[in-house]
Amino acid sequence: MKNLLILLLFPTLLFSQVDCYSIKSVTTEIEMEEISKRRITFGIKQMMEDIISDKYDLCMNGKPVIVVVQSIESPQTGIQIGPWTKVSKKTIVTLLIYMDGKVIEVEGKSKSTVKSTFIDLQNDDIPFSKTTFSSAIKKAIEKGL
Repeated sequence: MKNLLILLLFPTLLFSQVDCYSIKSVTTEIEMEEISKRRITFGIKQMMEDIISDKYDLCMNGKPVIVVVQSIESPQTGIQIGPWTKVSKKTIVTLLIYMDGKVIEVEGKSKSTVKSTFIDLQNDDIPFSKTTFSSAIKKAIEKGL
């Protein structure tokens, strides 16, 4: 009986090869005061592995996936009427994902907003938010896959 089960399952195991992927590298040429290059690439690699594992299998010698951080922007807009202030900062991350011989360019956006009354922002700037940055990266990766 045991041999019969093995014979019946063997062909299905043989032909059920599923593509698996491996995150080979994450690179960036972006210089930021708030976060070092090493932390950016390490964080993106961890997020990429987490998100790609939801759709595909990961393995050590799988098809290579390469991620390049092309740009990081954070434009800020604001309005002040008397003592009331509203400032918004949008973090925009552009990634190039090389996967299956294709180049996928994706953009992720995330927004921070500060509303205040009788409070001055330091240098009229919203400080860089690592949470907003990681949210923008996650959105970009999810768009690309």
